[in-house]
Amino acid sequence: MKPITLTMTAFGPYKDKEIVDFRDLKDHRLFVISGKTGAGKTTIFDGICFALYGQASGEDRTDTKALRSQFADDEIQTTVELTFDIHKRRFRVVRQIPYRKKGNKSDTLGRCELFEEKDGQFIPAVDRQIVTEVNDKIEQLLGFTHAQFSQIMMLPQGEFRKFLTSDTANKEAIMRKIFKTEPYQKIVERLKVKKEKANVEYLREKQMSDAVLHQIPAKLPARDSLIFTKLQSEYPNYYQLVLGLQQEHAHHETQSKETHKEYTRLYTFHNEKQQALHDARSINEQFTKLLQRQNELDGLQAKQLEMKSLEQQLQQAERAARLEDVEHQVKTNQIEWQKKERSYSDAVTFLADAEEKLVSAQASYNVELAKESERNEVKEQLLTLHNLLPTVSGLTAQRQVLESLKNTVDQVEKSLLVNQQSSTQQKESIIVQKNEIKELETSLEEYEQLLDQLAISKAIAKLVASYSQQLAQRQELEAQYETAKQQVGHYTDAYQALENRWISNQAVVLAASLHDGESCPVCGSIDHPAKAGGVEAEHVSKQQIDTAKLELTNKEQIFHTKQAELQQVQQRIELIEAELKEHQVDLHRDYQKEHVELMEKVAVLRNKRELLKQKKEKINEAEKSMEELTEEMKKLELQRNESKGELATKRALYNYALTKIPENLQELSALQQQIASKETTSQKLESAWKAVQQNLQDASTEVTKWESREVLEKKSLADMKEKLDQSSAFFSKRLTEEGFTSEEKYIQVKLSTSKRQAIQQQLQVFAQTLHTLKSSIEELKKTVEGKQPTDIEIIEQQVEALKTQYEEAFAQYNQSKAWEQAAQDLHNELETSKSKEAELEKTYGKIANLYDIVRGQNHLKISFERYIQIEYLERIIQAANIRLRDLSNGQYELVRSDRQETRGKQSGLGIDVHDAYTGQTRDVKTLSGGEKFNASLCLALGMADVIQSFQGAVRMETMFIDEGFGALDEEAIQKAIDTLIALQQSGRMIGIISHIDEMKEAIPATLQVTKLKEGYSKTKFVLT
Repeated sequence: MKPITLTMTAFGPYKDKEIVDFRDLKDHRLFVISGKTGAGKTTIFDGICFALYGQASGEDRTDTKALRSQFADDEIQTTVELTFDIHKRRFRVVRQIPYRKKGNKSDTLGRCELFEEKDGQFIPAVDRQIVTEVNDKIEQLLGFTHAQFSQIMMLPQGEFRKFLTSDTANKEAIMRKIFKTEPYQKIVERLKVKKEKANVEYLREKQMSDAVLHQIPAKLPARDSLIFTKLQSEYPNYYQLVLGLQQEHAHHETQSKETHKEYTRLYTFHNEKQQALHDARSINEQFTKLLQRQNELDGLQAKQLEMKSLEQQLQQAERAARLEDVEHQVKTNQIEWQKKERSYSDAVTFLADAEEKLVSAQASYNVELAKESERNEVKEQLLTLHNLLPTVSGLTAQRQVLESLKNTVDQVEKSLLVNQQSSTQQKESIIVQKNEIKELETSLEEYEQLLDQLAISKAIAKLVASYSQQLAQRQELEAQYETAKQQVGHYTDAYQALENRWISNQAVVLAASLHDGESCPVCGSIDHPAKAGGVEAEHVSKQQIDTAKLELTNKEQIFHTKQAELQQVQQRIELIEAELKEHQVDLHRDYQKEHVELMEKVAVLRNKRELLKQKKEKINEAEKSMEELTEEMKKLELQRNESKGELATKRALYNYALTKIPENLQELSALQQQIASKETTSQKLESAWKAVQQNLQDASTEVTKWESREVLEKKSLADMKEKLDQSSAFFSKRLTEEGFTSEEKYIQVKLSTSKRQAIQQQLQVFAQTLHTLKSSIEELKKTVEGKQPTDIEIIEQQVEALKTQYEEAFAQYNQSKAWEQAAQDLHNELETSKSKEAELEKTYGKIANLYDIVRGQNHLKISFERYIQIEYLERIIQAANIRLRDLSNGQYELVRSDRQETRGKQSGLGIDVHDAYTGQTRDVKTLSGGEKFNASLCLALGMADVIQSFQGAVRMETMFIDEGFGALDEEAIQKAIDTLIALQQSGRMIGIISHIDEMKEAIPATLQVTKLKEGYSKTKFVLT
């Protein structure tokens, strides 16, 4: 990622829009961000980090709302916009911080947007411009989370040392993202799923095997056998259980064969008895049916006379039935003749009524005809009144207009009076407010001066506090240094004394082994004139010497460490004293108290400044309101004059119109009432005239209609009479032909169709039943000929007993067969389940072992993924040591730690430091502040080199460093500068925040952050 432009609006100490254009650096890749304390140097880093991740660069600035500038106007939104290049693509990210305006109850809306430049235009780079999608896209592009970005690319105060001293888990997460080792982590996750699945399957199958064993007592009868004996033991043997089930199957197989044989014998005997019972029942039933049929035949023969009478009655009814149609025709004609007679009578009556109504209608018509002149007179009067209606309506509208104009004139004059009074009051109020503003401006003249004093006071108070802290630390280190120095002297004396005794003892031993003429192993001489004499002192072994030497070395190492720490503290004290001297600080003064007093004064003046701002806004609003009021008064005066002129013109026209209308009709309501009255009279006359005309016409039509109707009904009645006479004569003729002497005889024998059919069916059923009974009796006699009835109760008892016996035998056979099958099924299920259980247990063991290996559950506590990451870490350490050896004058070298983390934590990515002066390897956390800075810087640069060497991985084209150089001596600073300058050759951009003059002088490009007297800051690039 390479930044192009950073735009901050109302952000931190930047009041308005502040643009940092990194293209101004031109060919310079290394630049210093310089400025006074509190000017806003770190805010540059915060702006970049906030634009990318929505968070500031340091852990102590987590409240994003606090990033809004206190100098910003209330209407200006706090916005950060960063344009950057990555992978030859250009992006622009914009974030806006919500804030609450004065007088509002809720915050403004936030904003988070990401765009990519294509064809010269920025288009959305995500589907939805929301925080989650933008953050995910940023992490995908850069390859880092916010925490990883702060430890590798942007190194804020105190943050970039975390990768050096962090534990294995933290380094693992960072390296996973950088070097794309997630697939190895996924292997662990997939193996975990497979292990859990295999374990579940194994336990499920084991439960099934146990379930088979629990089913044995429920499915098989208990007896004294191998299987039930083994089931009583706590851990039954699988093979003995299988053998026991085989024995149970064989036993129940024999039992089922025996019970089946007995069941077959009893079932055959029962069937034979059952057939004999069936034959006996059949013969007895034939004898019973024969007796019943004979009784039924006797009953039918007794009804033969009755059936003969019914047959004669049916024959007479059939003759009468042939006359029914003729009789029906006579009755129908008689009914029609009666209807025609009534219709003719009604027509005569209605004709008389119609003639009477026609006479009455003619009389009414003559009366209304005489009112023709009256109707014409009313129409003429109504026409005259309608002609006056438009003129009278215009008078009403004119009166309403005159009233409206008069009201308008009155209202405008009242508004003018109110506005004149309000104008006078506002002028007086503006004069008072201007005097108050003048007083506030006078009291705020020292505000800017106090702000500068406050900033200086804060810096001095912080410097004094730091000085006191360093003095206390120096005092503590001096005591530790003296103690370490005394211990070194004590251990040195003890070691030298022990070494002298050991040398003396070696001389005595050597002297005892020398002989004249033999060469000395030390000097080679064959003469030994002055051999060491005496007795060997207290024995001192080589191991004691080595132990003493090791103890002395440890004490010397502690001494040198304390000495170096004391020197570093002394250097910091000297730097602080120089700065205190530069500011002429009196250490006896209570700067903290003065700072608090200044803060109180500034707070009071800040409140006054806010009040001044409010009053200025208020007076601006009042003057604007005054101008609007004056303009409104001018408009009202113009409106009043125009309304008065229009009122005079409208009144003159109205008076002229009144002269042309009768006095009693000048009101619209009176005219309308007169018109309504005349219209009512006219309508009544017209309605009466139309009504009598219609009545006369209707009456004439009705008379004509009933005259025609009377003629038709009379003819129809005569025709119907002739038809009735003809049908009556034909009916009398047919009675004679069918043998009836009179109509009464015909009526007596006549039956309905349903009754005739019922008698006919009854006769047929009787004849059929009689024939059937005779045939059935003949057949039954032939069947029972030569046979006798049998007593079947004894046979039934024998059959029932045999049935009970064969059912019991069959139940015993089924039970034995079920036990036989159950034993076979249990045997098969147990074998299948145990075989599958063993196979699943073996599979689970393999997967579990492999899972433990790849997840780091081994003696080294190193997972498969971490094993891969160790290669990358060692490359990073190797690259870091190239610079660290030079920065530490060859004293320090980073090494990957082989020690295991405490409490069983995962290990493998820890870092130790090897001290060439002492030959010892120790934890990097034991390094001093300056040494940690050098080590962290080299580690970060080494990581950048390794990352850059992998094509297609994360590209690190930019690095930012905030502070850290203040803890170094002059030589270390110069070496750090040389290291950073050398990095320019790789094309990487590096920005550094530093107060060190050597750093500013050595680097030609500077981003100068200047704090103005108003309190807010501005930036610009300075190239030398």
